[in-house]
Amino acid sequence: MNTYKIKIDSAKISILLQDCEIINKDLIDEFQLNRTNLNTGETETIKEYRGEPFILNTNYGTYYKIWIENQISGKGISKPFISVLINSKHLGINYFKGITKETIKDLYDNIMQQNIFKCSFGAFTDARYIDTDLAFDFQCTTDHFEFLKQNLKASTLYPELWATTSTSKNSGMWTPKTPTNIKPREYATPSKPYVKFYSKEIDFKYRSNLFANHFGLVKQSENIVRFECTIKNSKHKQLLKISSLKTLHDLLNADLNKICTDIFKRYFEKRKFVKSKTDTPMDKLIIELVDLAISKGATKQEIYKRFDRTDVSRKSNHNLVSKYHKLYSENKIKKDVLEANETSKSVFEFLGVSEHLKINSDIT
Repeated sequence: MNTYKIKIDSAKISILLQDCEIINKDLIDEFQLNRTNLNTGETETIKEYRGEPFILNTNYGTYYKIWIENQISGKGISKPFISVLINSKHLGINYFKGITKETIKDLYDNIMQQNIFKCSFGAFTDARYIDTDLAFDFQCTTDHFEFLKQNLKASTLYPELWATTSTSKNSGMWTPKTPTNIKPREYATPSKPYVKFYSKEIDFKYRSNLFANHFGLVKQSENIVRFECTIKNSKHKQLLKISSLKTLHDLLNADLNKICTDIFKRYFEKRKFVKSKTDTPMDKLIIELVDLAISKGATKQEIYKRFDRTDVSRKSNHNLVSKYHKLYSENKIKKDVLEANETSKSVFEFLGVSEHLKINSDIT
């Protein structure tokens, strides 16, 4: 049984420059600080700097990007912030733990060790955040992932918005679907947010091989599928009713599960469980009925309960339970679909849309 744990995978965070000490002088040469009058629209230049994004590439497949920029900071006053792209890869061997309350100090220490700038841990966790990816990982074989993708597309309110691919070098499903020259993240809106399921094993094999091998993560990625969704900007936070979560600390201490389900549910109808019909061929009758139940989304536990009965004699109960185990062990029922249903239903339940699951009965 999968145990899902939501984590922050990546984000852009911004820390007030006044709370930081610049260590690497390449970070700033000259930069302009403006004050804007919201009533008149007039802008007054208070101070000038000039800044270039500082990018530190490592020899193990990741990088650090840090820069200074003006941001509005209440009452129309523009203040300079240090912005940092944080990523689970900055946790190295603890990559799969993601950015959480338990790992945020390790992430902070890692950023500070680059000697680009310094700030207190409190200032770091008080940072603003946008373009924030939330994620969780779960065990899912290649075959079961194909079932999951088909079940998802059959269940969503907007199947035309989902793109899918299944190749040896790329296996995933994401929304919104875009023209080939536009990235889905850039095309996403608060009402049609960016959501993705993809094979972490394939991702590590073909896109992040250097990083995965350096930290010995290849084995951990086997049969791992990742769910990802993005909190895009302040408008998206308003739609999700999380505008009160202003800092990285606030977000880490929030109900991340609810945020993910609220994002994912944008693509589903109001709760209405619809089951598809099936067409399959006193053992043959039982197999037919069990396969019908499987095709309608039944799980192992639900089917087993029909065999393990309390309203019959002990001997009859024993015979029925034995029959179930024989059907299962001899592969006389649609075992692959049954096990795939377990994965689909578990993921859908976790993301709050289990009642929308429509099982594709045409899968063979």
